[in-house]
Amino acid sequence: MRQRIRKGILIFSLLMFPITFMLLSPFVIVVSASNGVLNGSAMIFGTLLLFSMVGSRLFCGWLCPGGALQEHITVVNSRHWNSKGKNMSKYMIWTIWFFFIVYLWLQNRPLKGNFLYFIEFNLQFFIIYSIVMTLIYLFTIMTGRRGMCHSLCWMAPFMVIGEKLGDFLHIPRFRLKAKAEDCISCGKCTKNCPMGLDVAAMVKEEVTDSYECINCLECVDGCPKKAISFGIYQKQR
Repeated sequence: MRQRIRKGILIFSLLMFPITFMLLSPFVIVVSASNGVLNGSAMIFGTLLLFSMVGSRLFCGWLCPGGALQEHITVVNSRHWNSKGKNMSKYMIWTIWFFFIVYLWLQNRPLKGNFLYFIEFNLQFFIIYSIVMTLIYLFTIMTGRRGMCHSLCWMAPFMVIGEKLGDFLHIPRFRLKAKAEDCISCGKCTKNCPMGLDVAAMVKEEVTDSYECINCLECVDGCPKKAISFGIYQKQR
């Protein structure tokens, strides 16, 4: 039942994406920063960073429209796309992009807040939207399970930083917990994971923290022995 609710929310988020697209855009934040404006994208990304200190990457698993599109493409390509090298590329892209924005903010002080800055629904918008959706679709087709999330997502680093900051400050946050003795090695958790994580191995080691985990709870709901649970916990030492 919980996964039906999650997937229903994701579908609704995807249907609303034409409206929220500009508020999640990495390009619009650059345009805004070059004009001395702190826009909706900047405010939302900052909010996600703060939220992830407690809520981890629940946004990715439950609300992200790009993630919703990718999960539906899994029926075409369900290959796992998860490795250290593939995951690092998004951080390199994000670092260049983020410091360029900071540079623009510093060059165009004082900043003015305008949540709806640069949001216009015209032909140009729909062309850009179509191109972006096509790129997400094609990249996921070529890579596999949430390939964009692993390799190109500009939003994930904000939440990973938030998770690390929360751990550094010893703030309890949303996590998974596992009981290795209850695991029967059926492999359903790994098979169901939309991020292609080796959840079964993580359960065996009772180390379920992963910055690539999107907290979708597929592994929790699919485990026949309830070996995986979730809650608000501090980082295990």
